[in-house]
Order: sequence, then structure tokens, then C-alpha cells
Amino acid sequence: PPAPAQLVQKAHELMWYVLVKDQKRMVIWFPDMVKDVIGSYKKWCRSILRRTSLILARVFGLHLRLTNLHTMEFALVKALSPEDLERVALNNRMPMMGLLLMILSLIYVKGRGARESAVWNVLRILGLRPWKKHPTFGDVRKLITEEFVQQNYLKYQRIPYVEPPEYEFYWGSRANREITKMQIMEFLARVFKKDPQAWPSRYREALEEARARREAHPDAHGPRNSVSEE
Repeated sequence: PPAPAQLVQKAHELMWYVLVKDQKRMVIWFPDMVKDVIGSYKKWCRSILRRTSLILARVFGLHLRLTNLHTMEFALVKALSPEDLERVALNNRMPMMGLLLMILSLIYVKGRGARESAVWNVLRILGLRPWKKHPTFGDVRKLITEEFVQQNYLKYQRIPYVEPPEYEFYWGSRANREITKMQIMEFLARVFKKDPQAWPSRYREALEEARARREAHPDAHGPRNSVSEE
């Protein structure tokens, strides 16, 4: 039998495959999943599908559901309420915003910033490589170090006095403006199936920010952030 890490890798490959199919409004057939992704791992397809569904639910708020037993047709359906989807800004660009939230979450947990090497270590677990073109994101490294930076969601800065050169990611001004710390805590809680208080110092910081926002806008019912293209 394959090692658990191999099944996890296949699950991530299948996750991106069904996201691309859904984004292109193409039917997700089980035979196509086997032919295009699962391949020689067909004997373990049930385990791979279960892992894929779990990742989709935790990261993107989606369920991979069998909708036609006769034709073996699957579909992605929303697992979160419309309010939750709006709150984490995943309505229209689910894969891209899920990727951005993953990076912002890592930066937040790390503290002030996250080294580029640490970011890629996490993204590799999700099946993303800096120099490998991705069917959904294209040039992943360019997306992260240029496009997200130009959109002011991320800052990408060289660490001074370090040779060979190393870089760090920080939250950009637009991320600070549009995404609350509590949204990040809720995202982390879904991804890792933990209570937000599993990160006590970050959770306290998120509560303090939420309290400050309420005091600054006492008539508001809470932030309704929607991350959109500039």
C-alpha cells in the first residue's frame, strides 16, 4: 500500500483538479478523476476522495458531493452559509482567496512576518511548487511575490544583512484594511479543526482588534469585508 504522505499528495492534486473543473463549469466525472489524477492509486480512491473532501471543507468551505450515482457525477457545494463566505471573502474567487488567506494566516501565526522558505514549506504540502505552473494559479511564485504584492495584500521584503539573500512576507495595507484578525482565526480553526483559542496570544490580539473596531464604529453590526480586484 502507498504511504500516507502519497495519499495526501494525491488528495491535494485531486482538490485542485476539481476546483479547476468547477471554475470552468465542467462536469466532474469520477472516471475522469481516476484517469487524470488518481491513476494507479484507484484501489485507494475512497481514501483519497475522503481526504480531498476534508481538505475542501476545511480550506474552502466546500463539499465534494456525489450527485448522480448512475453516472458517477460529482459537484462542489458550499458548506458554509452565505454570511460566512462573505466574511472570509471567498465568494467569487474561491481558490485564489483561499491561497491568500492561507499565506496571511501563516504570517499572522508567525508574528510580524514569515520567511519565504516557511511559506513555501506550507504550500508544498498543498501541492504547490514555486517553479511549477499550476492549472488554477499559473505561475504561483509570480502570483504570490508580484500580483498579491501589487494588489497590496502582501509585502515582500528582503531581510537585511543576510547572505545569500532571503525574503519575508508581511501583511499589506489592503489586507489590514479588508481582512480582520478574527476572520483569520476562524479560517485557522476550520483548516486545523481547532478552537481559535489554540493560538492564545493571537486570539487575544484578534479580540482586541474586534473590540477596537466596535468602539470605532458603534453603530455597525460588524465588518462586511469583501476582497475584490482593484
